[in-house]
Amino acid sequence: MVSAVGKAAALLRAFDPGVDVLSTRALAARTGIPRSTVHVLATTLATEGLLETVPGRGWRLGPLLVGLAGQIIERTGLVAAVEGALGGLLRHAGQEVHVGQLVGGWVVYLHREAGPDSMGRATMDNRVGLRAPAWRGGCGKAALARLAPAEVDERIARLCRDEGLDPPDPTLLADELAAAREAGYLVSSSFQAGRTSVAAAVVDGDARPLGGLSVAGPTRLFTRAVLGRTVEDVVAAAGRARLTVCTPGARSVAVPAPRRSPITSPTERNAVVPPRR
Repeated sequence: MVSAVGKAAALLRAFDPGVDVLSTRALAARTGIPRSTVHVLATTLATEGLLETVPGRGWRLGPLLVGLAGQIIERTGLVAAVEGALGGLLRHAGQEVHVGQLVGGWVVYLHREAGPDSMGRATMDNRVGLRAPAWRGGCGKAALARLAPAEVDERIARLCRDEGLDPPDPTLLADELAAAREAGYLVSSSFQAGRTSVAAAVVDGDARPLGGLSVAGPTRLFTRAVLGRTVEDVVAAAGRARLTVCTPGARSVAVPAPRRSPITSPTERNAVVPPRR
């Protein structure tokens, strides 16, 4: 029974963010489980709603997972925390607000909001429901920065081991997260070419990161003046969201004040903008 459960879990994990449908042959290749066993397990999972069949193509994740995931999302309180905290973030056409939840070493995007003047403009890849390694984008890195370095290393190592991913450069990431930990925000251009995000972590009453929120858009929008205002807006919004989820009697943890940038553009930088000396 334990072996069967483990194999079933392996089938579910085989569906990464870039793959919607997998054939029985592809599932066998990805998991190392014999095709005959894959077929039996996938049929059983489909009967229970964890997978569903795609005629002529194979299998995809089933509708039951939506309800199960919804319970986890609601339990963390991140969506409730940011409700009412995002006002005033979208000052410029082309900018978007993203909210991502930290799940192990992943960030899962739960909310995306574009300004009213952004219709027809090129959008970012952070679609709602997207799951991405947390170290690749602003929301995820901002959340990781609120964890102890040893825990960050453990989460990344586990994810890379389980999913067969190449790990990030440990020194560069450690330096970036250390700077974000000190400043209380980070500026990142690593998720999508030509796009920049300003992100801050949303934490609970025990200062544990629930996830992150960001304002993002074409890098050309983030002039020195815009960048400075955006940093202030994002840090303030993250602070308001934290107050929403702060539990009675919990130790208060101050959100670091934003620091203005001396540079004119974050184009060449995937890290926290350094403070003025």
